[in-house]
Amino acid sequence: MAPLVACLLVLVAFGAAVYFARQQVQTLRGLSRPNHSSDEDRRYFRNQAWRRLVGCALLVAIGALITYSYVGGLQDRADEIGERRAAQPKGQEQPLDPDETWFGKFYIYYWGTILLLLTLLMFVAAWDVWAIRRYGARHYRRIQDDRRAMIERQLVELRRERRHRRNGPSNN
Repeated sequence: MAPLVACLLVLVAFGAAVYFARQQVQTLRGLSRPNHSSDEDRRYFRNQAWRRLVGCALLVAIGALITYSYVGGLQDRADEIGERRAAQPKGQEQPLDPDETWFGKFYIYYWGTILLLLTLLMFVAAWDVWAIRRYGARHYRRIQDDRRAMIERQLVELRRERRHRRNGPSNN
């Protein structure tokens, strides 16, 4: 069951990485064409695309390591050593031979690397969310400033109309 779940997980990871990487490459290509965006917005979208491409690369690396874990026989060997250790009577466990000790350390570092890459992926995702929040806040402030300026212009116009009505029509 676990190899099937791992296979599905890897396929989903590879599929998502390819799909989103294509989108980010298209975004980068689109940014090279002249458009009406500000330099600040283009920089934001370029950085966002690169962050997401790094995330896609991390996703592919994680998927490749998980795939090798099963295809390369690491899981089978770890299961075999674990079953042999579990079959030993309590209190009469034999020490691991040097090859099994080396494999145990390698296996721990291998999965530690996968967890480290997964942690990096989470940091990149959090960085992207933080950047999106800053981008949204900047645009919200700009909208608020524009709105304030529009209201001030309307107030000036309303006051001018009120003065005009109060003074009455001009005598010709």
